[in-house]
Amino acid sequence: PQNPKGFYENYDFRIINDRLLNKVGYDAKSYESDIPEPLVSDRIKNSMVKIVQKYDTKYEHWGWKDPRTCLTISQWVTIFTELNLIHKLKIIFVTRRAIAVARSLKTRNDLPLEKGMALWKTYTERGLSFCEQNDFPTFYMSFEGILQSPEDHCEKMFDFLETNFDPTIVKHFVDKKISTSGTGEDAEIPNDISDLEFKIEKLLAVK
Repeated sequence: PQNPKGFYENYDFRIINDRLLNKVGYDAKSYESDIPEPLVSDRIKNSMVKIVQKYDTKYEHWGWKDPRTCLTISQWVTIFTELNLIHKLKIIFVTRRAIAVARSLKTRNDLPLEKGMALWKTYTERGLSFCEQNDFPTFYMSFEGILQSPEDHCEKMFDFLETNFDPTIVKHFVDKKISTSGTGEDAEIPNDISDLEFKIEKLLAVK
């Protein structure tokens, strides 16, 4: 994975997610918030099947993290279903305040705060809609909450995953100083974004 204490994206899955989006003419690096539904070609499907089989064969417990999965989760679920692995699927839904995401995008990509929040809204709505419309086990947690009380959040997450929790893992993978976007330039938060944040807050496993 890239940047283990930061965004920690799995490059293999990110590349496939980009291909799924590129297939419908969308470039994730454009940061446009109007995002079409992904399409799967036979070639991309073969890549998806291979990567899932590879990880499932190699690891007892495995997963991936890539924000683009909010946009492509339906396509991945189809692959898990066809491979008879759907019973293993669990979703960890990690949210972060819209303004914090927007500040991060502005720092890294000079993206206006309003555009960053609009992008957050699209990703979040798509991911949440999938979880609401399906009955897969889902654990909701917040980025800010993880930094504030990492052991509480990680312990409950491991319980959800039905895996033994070793508290020492926290100090290796959670750095409370990792984020600098909790404070900074402010912008007016649109009502629809505030409502979405409030909706997610009620779903969090750790308040």
